[in-house]
This record gives sequence, C-alpha cells and structure tokens, in this order.
Amino acid sequence: MQRLTPVPSHIAVDTPAVDTPVDVPLQSPKPDDVSLSLKTVHYPIPEKIIDADAVKVIRRLTRFGYDAYLVGGCIRDMLFGLPPKDFDIATSALPSEIRKLFRNCRLIGRRFRLAHLLFKNGKIIEVATFRRSATEADDVSHQHAAENLFGGPGDDAIRRDFTINALMYDIGHRKIYDYVGGLGDIVTHSLRTIGDPDRRFKEDPVRIIRAVKFSKRLNLSIASDMMAAMTRHAPLLKACPPARLVEEVLKVLRSGASGACFQLLYNTGVLTELMPSMAHHVNDSGNAGSVWQYLQRVDAKISEGNCVSDTTMLGALIYPFCRHLLKQTGDVGRIFEAKIADLLAPMKFTKRHMMHVRQAFLAQRRMIGGPQTRRACQLLDRDYAVDALELKEITCKDDEDKKLLLDWIDAFTKRRNGSYETRRRRGRSNRRKHAPSGRPSKHRHSSRETKDREPRPSGKG
Repeated sequence: MQRLTPVPSHIAVDTPAVDTPVDVPLQSPKPDDVSLSLKTVHYPIPEKIIDADAVKVIRRLTRFGYDAYLVGGCIRDMLFGLPPKDFDIATSALPSEIRKLFRNCRLIGRRFRLAHLLFKNGKIIEVATFRRSATEADDVSHQHAAENLFGGPGDDAIRRDFTINALMYDIGHRKIYDYVGGLGDIVTHSLRTIGDPDRRFKEDPVRIIRAVKFSKRLNLSIASDMMAAMTRHAPLLKACPPARLVEEVLKVLRSGASGACFQLLYNTGVLTELMPSMAHHVNDSGNAGSVWQYLQRVDAKISEGNCVSDTTMLGALIYPFCRHLLKQTGDVGRIFEAKIADLLAPMKFTKRHMMHVRQAFLAQRRMIGGPQTRRACQLLDRDYAVDALELKEITCKDDEDKKLLLDWIDAFTKRRNGSYETRRRRGRSNRRKHAPSGRPSKHRHSSRETKDREPRPSGKG
C-alpha cells in the first residue's frame, strides 16, 4: 500500500488551508475539562490509499442523506505516514437504517450496537453511529441504554480517548474535521487525553496501556501530568475485564515497539499491576533495560515487514526468566508450564497461547544437540516446529547458536520440502480462522493485525 507523506506542519497554523475554528453544537453537555472547537483542514488524501470498499460505503451513506466520515486510527496512521490497518466509519445513520441500506450488513453488540459490513475474503468494515453522553432528560434505566445514545460528530469526538484518535475525514469534500486539537498534537508528536487525564483513566484504566503503546509506536511525547496520572491510576487495571487486558497486551507485542513499551510499562509501575511476578524478576535482574532485548529483536523483524507469531512474541517476553530451565531435569514440561503461568499471572491468556509457548520452550531443549539423529528431527514434523525455529532465531546469543539454527533450518528445508521463510509465513500463525460455512468469525482481524481502536470502556466516556 502506498504510504502517505506525514502531515505537514502548516496545518497547525493559521493558513488559507485551515478554516476559522467555530463553536460546535452538541446534543449533550460537554465536560468542563474538554476544549471543543471545530477546525476544518483541506487535506486531500489519495483515494488509492483508502480502502475501495470503505469509499463505496461512505458514498452510499452520503447519497442517502447521511453524514459519514472515516474516523479514528486510519486517519491517525495516514497522517503519520503509516499504512492503516483498517478503515472505520462513523455516521449519522442509525444501526437499523444502515441495515436497510446494505444487504451485507450484520448488526452486532447488545451493549454497543454496531454494524459490520461483510466483504469477500473475510474483510469487515465497522460502521458506528455517532454517540453522545447521557443527559438528565435521558432514560438510562434499561440495560446498556446509556451506551446507545446517538448524537452528532462533535459528541462522538469528545467521547474518544486521545486527541489524535478523534479526527474525522470527509471523503467527498477532502477535509479533516478536528474537534479537540488532534492535528496540532500530530504535528508536535504529543499524546494527550481528551479532557483531564485523571478523569479519563478512571473511566477506563485500559487507556493507560493504550497510551504507552501509542507513545512508543508513534514516537509521541507524554506530558508530565499525564504520565503521573498513568502511574497513579495503574492499580485500577486489576478491576478491568481480563480479556481486555490480554487483548491490549497482545496489541503491544504486535506494535513493532514492544521492547520500548514494556520498558515504559515497567517504569510507570503498570507492569507490576499486570504481571507482578515478571516485574519482580525484572527487579532481581539488576538491569531492567537488558531483559527486553529479545522483544527488541522481535520489533526489528516486524519493522522489516516479517510476520511474527504470538507464540514467538510471548516466548521472547518471558525467555530471559526461563532460560535457566532449558537444562533442567525431571518433569520439564510441568516445570515450564508452572513457570510460564507464574510469570504471566494474573493475565488470563488462552490455553492455546500457554500450550504453544510451552511447546516452543520444550523444543528449545531438544534443539540443543542439533538435528543429528532421527529422533531429534522428528521435532520438525510437529505443528509447532516453525514457532520453535522462530523463537530460536530470536534468542540466539552467539555464533555457535546461529550455526545451530542454520543446521536446523537446513534440516527443516530438506524434511518439509520448502524453505523455512515460506513455511514460517504459512505456519501456525495463531490467526483466528473463519467459520467453515464461509461466514467470518466474530473476530474481525488476525491476531497479527488486530485493529488498533479504542476498546469499549466499562463505564461512560
């Protein structure tokens, strides 16, 4: 996909390309700590960069009289010069009206009513109605009523987490609508919450992890008051749904900046709340910076365009604390299983994740002697062979280890009739599969490319 030139600095100043900021009418009162003023920027984004199906969806909605914009992460990434992973749409059309317009529409969610538009090859474009906060006049006594109040684009913008995620792009007029100063923050490479950081992190503590991810992935600075709020409210993460925490940690690992992210999670005390045993081991290591070296190697592979499995990333995360077990005797399988569970606790990774990591670690023991015997080479027939080789590649410590890896790759190529690189791309990648019937699964994206969007908070906001 063609990369867009990063947003130029002139959009943040008063030039003819920027309309005079105007007040925004809202359907619900805005919080006192939020500054709201609409700035319209003429900024043509080449349509070949935008998903063709997303363009068709927006044009159909506007043809029937609805407002419809690209929103969130896709606009942010394009303005930073990065290829977007997905294209989300926000519109004034109600979910029921969206379903009437699109035969390929499926409404999902009882708490947050959304429309998923299904396209070939399992692609799903999410279309959400502009939302607003509740007012005194609203009846929110029914379950999930407060989360399904619909408003205008300004109401929707101030409900988002960070200013850089609240931008909207009008394809028809080629304009960016900035309600909360996100364009200026992109130019200055700053990360700010929409409103007071204390209030926003209390509303949804998972935003702390997202702040860490965005700051390192996009090289953004965090103001001292926001950093202090992150540290102050980190203990609230314990009360968050375990599935959401696992999802965000996996996104951090896939971000291409996982080493720097975990360093910051540790420095802010967030890692102590997420994985206290691992944080304790980092303290005991005496060198907090060196324990993330394998994650940095994962990041280097991702930056080169390589796919890295979840198994390899989790293995790289905990390898420094399990390396001494490779020469352990006894029931090594149970020893590894207990150690992995202890390091990741209380995070609730799936049984599949835990099993695959354990298998990859056990394979490292069998690889020590090289592919010299028939019994050793039987490892290459296992479905976790690619993950084991990938983990070995990440954790090589010297020339002897690299020679051993090359021997295993050569044996793999001969035994499996295909190159390691090709098999690595086709191997067990921990991707979520589509249902046999051809209907997409409830998951929208592969585990390697999970979309980078604001999780649904546990409360308002």
